[in-house]
Amino acid sequence: MLKRFLPSQEGFFRLFQNTADIIVDSTTQFHTMLHNLDNQQQYVDTIAANEEKGDQIAHSAFELLHKTFITPFDRHDIHELTSGLDDILDLLNRCAQRFPFYQLKEVPEEMISLAELSMQSSILLKQAVYRLHSLKKADEIFKFCDEIGHNESKAHQFVLAGEKKLFAHEKDFKQFYKLKDIYEKTKLVINSCQDVANTIKGIILEYS
Repeated sequence: MLKRFLPSQEGFFRLFQNTADIIVDSTTQFHTMLHNLDNQQQYVDTIAANEEKGDQIAHSAFELLHKTFITPFDRHDIHELTSGLDDILDLLNRCAQRFPFYQLKEVPEEMISLAELSMQSSILLKQAVYRLHSLKKADEIFKFCDEIGHNESKAHQFVLAGEKKLFAHEKDFKQFYKLKDIYEKTKLVINSCQDVANTIKGIILEYS
């Protein structure tokens, strides 16, 4: 079982959980921002600060990996999971930074739906991460990971619908480019949640 590790190894799971908490906060901030674009900078700044916290946690995890002789699971998997969680925060920050840069004051409904899916996926990912220390939770972990996969499929449909409207109705090329870019970057956040979910499923399969 994954919980059979030395006391010092508990640190890996705490770091994973801390990053998952920050991801949920960031996706929530992003979703809320889309309903409050007049005050977008405060949300952008919070997401940027969260991205820096994520970088610090990833650095701590890599240092711990270097110092720890016996790890709770394969070192490559720890590295991949740490990097994957950090990538979500990086992508979300890049997406949020585009809003003041593009001076967006309103967004299509499909984009709000994408932001909601990203928030839901991050919550599901957090549930999986918090259960990762025990194989007794394997069925629950797979359920959460599979739901993230379903969200990724829904996100693909929202992007198609949103881009179809852009092609049909948006006459301003600059606005077209801005919104298409945001669609793509928001979708990448959800894709990254699925990538991490797949990493977690691989860990569970290897150790169950």
